[in-house]
Amino acid sequence: MDDAPTFDVDLRALIEVLGTNLYTGPGVYVRELLQNAIDAQSAARRHDEPIEITADGGTFELVDHGTGMSADTIADLLGTIGASSKRDQFGFGSSTQIGQFGVGMLSGFLVGDRIEVSSRAADSEPVVWAGSSDGHVEMRAGDRAETGTTVRIDGRGDTKMWLAPDRVRALAADYTAMHPTPIVVNGERVNPGVGLFGDPSGGRDAARVAFCQDEFGFTPLEMFDVNVPEAGLHGVAFVQPSGGDLVARAVHRAYVKGLLIGDVPGLVPEWAYFVRIVVDATGLKPTASREGLVRDDLFDAVAASLGHQVQTWLTGLGNRPALRERFLSVHEQGVKALAAHRPELLGFVDKHCVFETNVGPMPLATFRARFGTIRYAGTIDDYRVLADVLAGRGIGLVNAGHAFETAAIRAIVAADPSMRCEPIGQQFLLSALSMPSPETRDEFDAAVRIARRAVTPFQCEVTLRAFEPDSVSALLLTDDTAQIAQDRSAMLSQTAGEPDAWLAALSAIDDGDTAPTRPTLVLNATNPLIQRLPALADDVVAGALVRVVYSQAMLRARRSVRIAAASELDSAITLLADLATRDRLEGSPE
Repeated sequence: MDDAPTFDVDLRALIEVLGTNLYTGPGVYVRELLQNAIDAQSAARRHDEPIEITADGGTFELVDHGTGMSADTIADLLGTIGASSKRDQFGFGSSTQIGQFGVGMLSGFLVGDRIEVSSRAADSEPVVWAGSSDGHVEMRAGDRAETGTTVRIDGRGDTKMWLAPDRVRALAADYTAMHPTPIVVNGERVNPGVGLFGDPSGGRDAARVAFCQDEFGFTPLEMFDVNVPEAGLHGVAFVQPSGGDLVARAVHRAYVKGLLIGDVPGLVPEWAYFVRIVVDATGLKPTASREGLVRDDLFDAVAASLGHQVQTWLTGLGNRPALRERFLSVHEQGVKALAAHRPELLGFVDKHCVFETNVGPMPLATFRARFGTIRYAGTIDDYRVLADVLAGRGIGLVNAGHAFETAAIRAIVAADPSMRCEPIGQQFLLSALSMPSPETRDEFDAAVRIARRAVTPFQCEVTLRAFEPDSVSALLLTDDTAQIAQDRSAMLSQTAGEPDAWLAALSAIDDGDTAPTRPTLVLNATNPLIQRLPALADDVVAGALVRVVYSQAMLRARRSVRIAAASELDSAITLLADLATRDRLEGSPE
């Protein structure tokens, strides 16, 4: 067809679409124009020439010393939306240039209604291209003497804030923080001359600390290099000096070919929550907006490699005790919390993370070397009841009652079938404690019967054992079944008469035939106070003493005392107080 139809472009509407769906804000025009300028100077091999920006709040002007453009090039590139000089004949992007999508110049219309481009290419006459947001375009002869390009934007009234000198200076500094090409705004260089990834001389480490403080908001506990050659990636990992958020998804600062992409999630595995990473890469692909990275196979390979390097650093702490202690002082609980789900952390937790034990704090590997079997209490209450008594019998016990520690121990043992592990509950103690001699049992027979009657209101069994230390008068052993049953019974009694279908269902469960396990009060036959029980002739006094012993055992086990039990204990203490003062009162003159 000879007469092909033509279409008018509503440039305002197009820019609105770009600003709403492609870019996150008007300020990206600074980055887009800087990318074009840096690419042009890279192509001209004039990397060290400064790119000069002038901004006064009303206009924005950028001057580069790159290859420039001829009239034909400008007509092809600026007259065709989506055209780009940075892709080869097959449509693939350059490995050295940044922009490849052909919409960068249009970003200037986010802040202005008119863009003027003055350019000169080698062996070509200078040319000026001017475009307005209403779609009007003109070209004319220019007067630029040297090769390169000047872009000028006339700001709109509602967006002139984006052309303010301080804002332009801050944007240019952020976008080019890792780029060696000098960027000058109103006569002042805004990007540092010291790189983060090069030779350690020349203040590199100081620049790294300053970057971490300015961009991530903390002074790093440690810094170490990361590299992924297949992606042309080099970077620095900063270890946080305080506990991180295990739930929030960490983001890491990414640059591509020296220009800022932004804060990118998923660049390292989530278990490495304690590091923030800044990287610069030539192989990773930016999204069309250049504010994110394409999640392709190379991205996944980079994330895996960076995770392995963080793991290697973590493992290396085994040979750096001072740094390891500093790291664990802030990150130990977080590492333990993730270890159950991250095999990468299990070896470190096993060898270096400290667990409370009844023979002192130590790593699991040390405990295992000493006792062979990892015996652990799954709750803090169990540990408090069992720790001293088992230590007296030479049995090691790990306190796994803190958050995530039981899961971490189970994961470590599951990863190595040769390890022996045994969870220990309070009922284990009954089999571990020594039975008294037959003579002692006969001596305490009547006293034990009195004790059982005395603690009947507490729904508690009584038994006699002999154990060290003899300073412990009694232990209250309560397994999970008994504790749940008691808690449920108390809850039902406190809410009696209230209409609640869920409580009614619990009540129906309690009406079943199976009786729950009852707590056991273990009297210590070696304790001086308990040894006085058989000699008490008054059963009432003996019962009061038993209830006081029961209260001590409750406190030792950190169990809460219910209202009915507290009343019984108050009565017992009052009785003992009366007995203690009776003789004095009876002997005093009237």
